[in-house]
Amino acid sequence: MLNLLRIEWMKIKNYRTFWILLGIVVLAIPGVNYAVYSIVRTVTSGGKGPGGPGSAGGPIVNPFSFPDGWHTICYTSSMLFIMQAILIITLTTNEFTFKTHRQNIIDGWSRNAFIGVKLVEVILLSILSTLVVFLTILGFGFSSSHGGVQVSVWQGSRFLFFYFVQVISYSMIAFVIAVLIKRSGLAIGLFLIYMVVEQVVMGIVTNIFKVSAGQYLPEESTDRLIPFPGIHLMSQAEWEHRIPSYLVAAGIYLIIYYVVTTRYFLKSDL
Repeated sequence: MLNLLRIEWMKIKNYRTFWILLGIVVLAIPGVNYAVYSIVRTVTSGGKGPGGPGSAGGPIVNPFSFPDGWHTICYTSSMLFIMQAILIITLTTNEFTFKTHRQNIIDGWSRNAFIGVKLVEVILLSILSTLVVFLTILGFGFSSSHGGVQVSVWQGSRFLFFYFVQVISYSMIAFVIAVLIKRSGLAIGLFLIYMVVEQVVMGIVTNIFKVSAGQYLPEESTDRLIPFPGIHLMSQAEWEHRIPSYLVAAGIYLIIYYVVTTRYFLKSDL
């Protein structure tokens, strides 16, 4: 597998589009979080929120300091999955556009080996994204904790794991679409359409038919692992209770994505 990964690296190391998209993914996470942080700081220091100057309330809790920063930054970063999805779709569809997948098979790769390398690529990019989020959390957490950290730095760190589950789930959806469609522009368009359509279906199932199963759709089940920060205590208890079911659903979908892509590629015409 390491030899195959070296060959994969040779394909992309001089590919400018790869580095541009990767740079956007890496820089957008701290950049967007800093933008949100600046807005929050401006509002809370300008007397517009509880605890601000002239307010009768107590001091506001900084959502970017420990332990809330784990939740806040993971939630904010989760809105940037589209960029990693575009990167994965571009790298995958290039194999079909430039026929490098066919050349790899001619050179002696098995079809299982080829699809396995692409899956490892998806996992490595998801790990990289999670690492950037982790470093962003530490940066904001320590810089926002004036006078020293008053709680355990790792309190709330489970949200980082939820983020990894979410990013790899979105990445695998993009990978499946790329393998099935094989054309970059169309695959990106279908990915965006799918994201919208699932939300519409979820809304119809939940609000019109009053069926709670909508929360276990592929996108929704991982989205609910990281709810909007500051959820009400009443929904907090229900959310805690449903975490295992959301993780199980995400795991089942990941297995489905793997089976669909491998079986399709093994049987498809090169």
